[in-house]
Amino acid sequence: MEAGEVLDGRFRVDESLDQGGMGSIWKATETATGLTVAVKVLRLDAYTQGRFSPREQARRRVELLRRFEREGVILGELDHSAIPRLLHRGYLREEPYLVMEYVDGVTLRDFLDLRRPLPLDAACAIAVQITEALAHAHSRGVVHRDLKPGNIVIASVGGAVKLLDFGIAYLTDPDATRYTALGATPGSAGYMAPEQLRGQQEVSASVDFYALGCVVFELVTGEGPFRDKPDRNRDTQHVEDLPLRIREINAGLPQDLDDLVWDLLGKTPADRPAHIEDILVVLRDHLPRPGDPAPEPELDPDPTTRYRCPAGPAFAPAFGGAKPSPRRPVRRRGAWLGRQEFAGLLLQARTELEAETPGVGCEQLALALDGAVADWGLREFAVSEAQLMCADSARLAGNDRRAASLYEQVAVALHGRADPVLRALALEARVGAAECKVPEDDLLGAVMAWEEAVTDVLEFAAAPDRLVARCREVALELDERGCGSAIAPLVAKLARW
Repeated sequence: MEAGEVLDGRFRVDESLDQGGMGSIWKATETATGLTVAVKVLRLDAYTQGRFSPREQARRRVELLRRFEREGVILGELDHSAIPRLLHRGYLREEPYLVMEYVDGVTLRDFLDLRRPLPLDAACAIAVQITEALAHAHSRGVVHRDLKPGNIVIASVGGAVKLLDFGIAYLTDPDATRYTALGATPGSAGYMAPEQLRGQQEVSASVDFYALGCVVFELVTGEGPFRDKPDRNRDTQHVEDLPLRIREINAGLPQDLDDLVWDLLGKTPADRPAHIEDILVVLRDHLPRPGDPAPEPELDPDPTTRYRCPAGPAFAPAFGGAKPSPRRPVRRRGAWLGRQEFAGLLLQARTELEAETPGVGCEQLALALDGAVADWGLREFAVSEAQLMCADSARLAGNDRRAASLYEQVAVALHGRADPVLRALALEARVGAAECKVPEDDLLGAVMAWEEAVTDVLEFAAAPDRLVARCREVALELDERGCGSAIAPLVAKLARW
């Protein structure tokens, strides 16, 4: 690839950003819109030169190509604000490439080289966004498997955090094709879980928890959990030794964060947190709040901006999370609505949405939702219902990506709940997420998501009227888009109510 080339008649290659052994990253421009994009190109000769026989070179070439193609498939299925979007896939001569959202920023590795350790609120602002990206990936059966500061970027404007490089991601689907790392252990030194270092190929999402523990440890202490020693390298220590507690390095760090990092760095998956919501609960409790002062000395970029300045252009508040665990009392930060006032906002917003005219009530509910999630958790009915209303409001305003994110967080938070009321809310969220795929012209995805949700709805002896009505509304949209015959069998079954 060279500067000046035009890919598929759409993207003009501008300049090289990074050259690696497997390929390269280029900056390009979409000619029709002027949008700056990033292009990741695979060099098919990257692992096929040198000492290998022609037969081995051919085998490695095929495996490398299939791995790269799968990365494109994975990115196409992920849709989260903290993961760069895949925009296009193609070939330049024989070399495949991926066109992705361009993030103008600095890697967390470079950021830490300038300032370490970070203030607690800045560290948690970064950690929360990373964890939310992982939660999204895990909900789709994708384990990143290479989480490290070099694969995290902080945007120059607004300080948003992005998780990059799903090149060695692991799919938890047992039917997924497994690829080796061409002779290497998948992962990066200093951030691999013990089971990765032992060469275990079948791994769980818990390997990302371990890597997250290493990253958070480094954010708040300025150093990794282990350093090379003359008689004991880091890999051996990760497998066999216990790290220091972060409060042994900085006694001013909170106890619940110390406990969390200790749990994340457990030597076996069973020692680590069972649910990613439990991780988010602790991290979110230490986020900056609207109106808090900027870090001192100044951070550039500043990852706390989105939380301190909710009126700013880069604000995209993080929602979701679980009910606080018993060991950690809720920590209030200033004035906050009581449950009665929150219920009043719910009623006003519901009235507006029933009239399909979101107004002041929906706006005030959206502003209050962050505090409700932090204090009471998404597993509480009123909070989940409020988030569904905020998602409905975003959808009516045409912000389908935002609406989908809110719906999905409710579905994840309430997944597997036995309470029929919470189960119905989770299903309503799944139906809403399916509906958001229609404006994106992802009709196949919309049909599949709708069918999966409706199949679960039909397990109710008597499903709630609102849930059934929502299923039918989306069915009408799909029918108008030419998908009526595909969904007809399930539509007929819905008619029993």
